[in-house]
Amino acid sequence: MQNRNRLSLRLLATLMPTLVLMSPAVNAESDQPAYDGTDLYLNNCANCHGVYGEGDGIVTPTLSTVLLDLRYLSARNDGTFPRDFVTDIIDGRATRATHGPEGMPVWAAEFSRQEGFDEQAEARVTAKIDALVNFLEQIQRQ
Repeated sequence: MQNRNRLSLRLLATLMPTLVLMSPAVNAESDQPAYDGTDLYLNNCANCHGVYGEGDGIVTPTLSTVLLDLRYLSARNDGTFPRDFVTDIIDGRATRATHGPEGMPVWAAEFSRQEGFDEQAEARVTAKIDALVNFLEQIQRQ
């Protein structure tokens, strides 16, 4: 029994750093997780949009739509990052004619499946979308 406890403690000590890294940080001001937009982008968007947002992801050859370079959203909008538009596109729950490819996931729905459907879960979904939008704003070029 004692060996089993030691093994459990050793396993826990080994896994703890990984578990801590997998858990989102908590924003002290809002008690909401502070998500890393880069990680969210790489895990959810890069397959289509490319690692650098150039529209050249690994699945791009299978898409029927040419994806725009996400680094030039501001440049195509007179130098202003279209935050509300980008948020709506990523959220995907509001129908838009200019959403982009029909196959683009509705990320709010995808994130809701991960987080749940209560009020706190919706706040986490919003935080994830905000982190993605912030990331896209940071990679803008003129």
